[in-house]
Amino acid sequence: MLKLPESYDLFPILISKFDISNYEEEDDVIDRVLHDSDLGEHFLLQGEAKTSKTRNFLIDYPTLEVQIQAAIDQYTKKVGLLTLKPTNSWYGVYENSGKIDRHNHANSQVSGAYYPYVEDKYTSICFDNPTMVLRPTDIWDEVTKYSEPGKEIVVQSGDLVLFPSWVYHYTTPNQSGKRCVISFDTQIKG
Repeated sequence: MLKLPESYDLFPILISKFDISNYEEEDDVIDRVLHDSDLGEHFLLQGEAKTSKTRNFLIDYPTLEVQIQAAIDQYTKKVGLLTLKPTNSWYGVYENSGKIDRHNHANSQVSGAYYPYVEDKYTSICFDNPTMVLRPTDIWDEVTKYSEPGKEIVVQSGDLVLFPSWVYHYTTPNQSGKRCVISFDTQIKG
């Protein structure tokens, strides 16, 4: 008789979602990203999507930056990384049909996407399974946690998603009314 095997879920990838809503500057942040008339293009943005021209957005909102830093500290402690700080922060505004193409973030350890405003309650961010490129000969009979090609994380206003910067991610065409996302990268704190 075959004994039950020992099983090991090796090399997990941590993606964390935090609710950081209800901070002091929240209304000001939402007002700025919703009403900025000086947005620009970016080659990764498709459809009705624009990006801020600033790349240091968080510097203007110290309370928000403290909230994000606390989340980064929890994340890095859990995965065993050195202490990191947010850098290169910007925002995107997506109308219906707007999306961002598949990409990752070079020169960063952890990246984040904070959703201060999602008009129709929910939207999502999608992550590719990074092991799939290493398994071109696998033929799947069913999708399990070991064979899924990616994962969609549902988010709402106030959610912050942290993830390894090297993980490829994207969004599907926006169907949630107007959606605003503040994004950032990190570097070693010091």
